[in-house]
Amino acid sequence: MIYFMLFLLITGGCIILALRKKRAFFLTIPFVSLFIYFIVQIAIVPVPFFETVKYIFSLK
Repeated sequence: MIYFMLFLLITGGCIILALRKKRAFFLTIPFVSLFIYFIVQIAIVPVPFFETVKYIFSLK
């Protein structure tokens, strides 16, 4: 729940900054933070990294 609230704050802050500064760069920050979060969560799994990635993408 803490991570969800953190992502909401990051997204809200980036939207406000993008509107005030009129720069689209700030809209990429939430996507980058989610990508980093997913990489960290995959790295936490005790199985080797590439095996975990193969397993995730082989799910149907």
